[in-house]
Amino acid sequence: MAEHILQAHDLVMKFGRKCVLDRISMQLERGEILAIVGGSGSGKSTLMRQLALLQTPTSGSIELFGERVLEMSEFRTLPLRRRMGVMFQNGALFGDLTVLENISMPLREHTSISLETIEQIAMLKLALAGLEPEAAALFPSQLSGGMRKRAAVARGIAMDPEILFLDEPGSGLDPVSADAMDDLVLHLKRTLGLTVVLVTHDMDSLWRVADRIVLLADTRIAAEGTLQEVLESGHAAAHKFFHGRRGRVVGATYDQ
Repeated sequence: MAEHILQAHDLVMKFGRKCVLDRISMQLERGEILAIVGGSGSGKSTLMRQLALLQTPTSGSIELFGERVLEMSEFRTLPLRRRMGVMFQNGALFGDLTVLENISMPLREHTSISLETIEQIAMLKLALAGLEPEAAALFPSQLSGGMRKRAAVARGIAMDPEILFLDEPGSGLDPVSADAMDDLVLHLKRTLGLTVVLVTHDMDSLWRVADRIVLLADTRIAAEGTLQEVLESGHAAAHKFFHGRRGRVVGATYDQ
């Protein structure tokens, strides 16, 4: 039986009078890669931030590892937050810190282990993210787009999280680098046993890495399930998203 390590019930998010998410209910199964997809402005990143406890919804509830977290104080949620890692769309690396210092930051803030051990762990995460040791001494401004993404992933896994949130990991990358990022996501899932929540609009990523998909449209979940189930859902938003020209081309490639 699948273990639901994260569940959202009737999430609503409003900014003033504008409703971005309306009664969103979903669950995350341990060990899966769940992709949150939808058109621009559909609330994908907003939903991810709420699931990662980075933003509080207007109403609704979230159960994380069996705990109803929105009813808890921020202090009481800290042990649960440490079981999650996040990679933001632009990397969100500190520009005045080296890559090694960026990766080390969560360990320095949330543990009492020695600096030497922290640096050893950070170098291990650097390697797991596919970066060469020489990258540790570089600053974010000296990195390519793909290297910045990998450095951000390395920081996201620094605390050995059970859930890793990735916001548009392939955004802004060339096709080769985007493919390599997909490979990295699959590699981390296999080697670390991670559960991954992936926000993306990249059709190739959906076909290659997603176990299950949540499609957002008009503030609601329009379709949910495996890629095949979403394709066969009959919802107009699913047809528009997956059967447009780009979706047909990518789908035909993977069907071959």
